[in-house]
Amino acid sequence: PSGSLEDMSHLGQSLLQEQEHFSVAHPHSSGLTYPTMGMEEARSFGSIQQLDGSSSLRLKGRNEGSCAVCGDHASCQHYGVRTCEGCKGFFKRTVQKNSKYVCLANKDCPVDKKRRNRCQFCRFQKCLAVGMVKEVVRTDSLKGRRGRLPSKPKAVPDATIPPAPVSLITSLVRAHIESNPGSSSLDYSQYAEDEYGLDQKEDARDVRQFYNLLTTSLEVIRKWAKDIPGFSDFYSEDQELLLESALVELFILRLAYRSDPVTKKLIFCDGTVLHKSQCVRGFGEWIDSILEFSQSLHRMKLSDYSFACLTALVMITDRHGLKDPKHVEDFQNQLITCLKDHVSTCSVERSQPNYLSRLLGKLPELRTLCTQGLQRLICLKLEDLVPPPLIVEKILMNTS
Repeated sequence: PSGSLEDMSHLGQSLLQEQEHFSVAHPHSSGLTYPTMGMEEARSFGSIQQLDGSSSLRLKGRNEGSCAVCGDHASCQHYGVRTCEGCKGFFKRTVQKNSKYVCLANKDCPVDKKRRNRCQFCRFQKCLAVGMVKEVVRTDSLKGRRGRLPSKPKAVPDATIPPAPVSLITSLVRAHIESNPGSSSLDYSQYAEDEYGLDQKEDARDVRQFYNLLTTSLEVIRKWAKDIPGFSDFYSEDQELLLESALVELFILRLAYRSDPVTKKLIFCDGTVLHKSQCVRGFGEWIDSILEFSQSLHRMKLSDYSFACLTALVMITDRHGLKDPKHVEDFQNQLITCLKDHVSTCSVERSQPNYLSRLLGKLPELRTLCTQGLQRLICLKLEDLVPPPLIVEKILMNTS
């Protein structure tokens, strides 16, 4: 449909109200040089000041209980906006199937409860206009673990998801900072910019290094997930499914954010710093794609706050086989609202055209990079130079 990423530019604009800016110590930008990211200064939680609750913007339609698209009854939010089940399903199917609609009139057809099915083009455009976020809809190819039938949900456990986006974003930033190495703990002992032998095929040592870097990072990511507020309130099976389905995407996103695409320095979770030339034989062409993604990410001058929300959204998303998808969807909507609120009050991000839509556009890019990474894992497994670690075997099994 003609609803491109630019169609979502109104998301930030619709939230630009006269509100106080977040009272944070330093809205660190990731920059291109890792030590300037502000990790070390913010390592203690005390440096992340509690945000003022009055700054939290709430998404409200004409009526709290009405669908923002057609006006039908709506009990909760879907994809960031309060909508009815009908419009939720229509929006999800349209995005997943990449459906192309044509309006037979003037592209201004009325969309209400009685006439919402008359023009699919205008209905989808209204979904975008009210702020539904298509980038968080999972495509059919990467919904999560295959072949697992959803279990019948048990009674929903007491949910303690933080009700206020302000306290949520503070907790997300803390989890982000505590799961990344500080500038003083970076390890350059193995670093070398030797381009010699880049055209040679990988050997067992290269593959072993690749597996070690990957598995170490995945262990840190697992700990990070447990620090996400509300994550432990999901069913244990859902926690495992959400985490395992997002491991490769999270590895890519976090590595891209820490690394420097200009100097080609790659900074891993444990503080190890390597040059691209030291990784290329193990990672293959995947490392080039990660650095390209890193460059596009750094151009956006992301604050740690926006990045922390974006990282959580990678994991908190619809997956086939969830026991309590409603609980996950509710938390996803809180994260979307949290991100919208921050972008609308951050002067650096707000000043950039279509910032929120471009930021959320990184999610589908990430899924493409994930597919490329899985192909690399399969290739190394078939070469059989080094047996893949158990966690890699599990990732491949869950995506087969």
